[in-house]
Amino acid sequence: MSRHPASIPAIVHGRRDHGAVASRRVAIAMVFAAALLAVDPVRAYDGPVDKRTFTMPLYTTVAGKPIADVRVGYETYGRLNAAGDNAIFIPHFFSGTSHAAGKYTPADAAPGYWDAIIGAGRPIDTDKYFVISADTLVNLNTKDPRVVTTGPASIDPATGKTYAMSFPVV
Repeated sequence: MSRHPASIPAIVHGRRDHGAVASRRVAIAMVFAAALLAVDPVRAYDGPVDKRTFTMPLYTTVAGKPIADVRVGYETYGRLNAAGDNAIFIPHFFSGTSHAAGKYTPADAAPGYWDAIIGAGRPIDTDKYFVISADTLVNLNTKDPRVVTTGPASIDPATGKTYAMSFPVV
């Protein structure tokens, strides 16, 4: 067995926890990325940033609750290769949006939340990877005009009123 720290499973309740190996590798990668960013001047994602919308007529939650006319906002960075095997999906925290990198306009106050690590030559290299970042249903940033994803502030087509507290748990 390798003695590299990332390959040593943690012992949890007397058993080896191989999930901890993956967690350690992610942590080591994050430390490496942070060190890289500390010595390399931060370059912002400089490609085009457009908010796009995926729609579907009906989505049924795991609990069986339907949500009609679902919209999900998303952004992409880089290019999908011919084989379609260079895609990376960037999830984000619950109240975040799909705006992971770049700016919509030069006048925007701030870039996307992972701007420092997404872009050409960055740890998530858009010269190699096609990056997709999507809003989650129930997105909370309703005052941002670029948040288009269906959530509690959306109009329920069945009632003509906002879903509010009746929005299904997803």
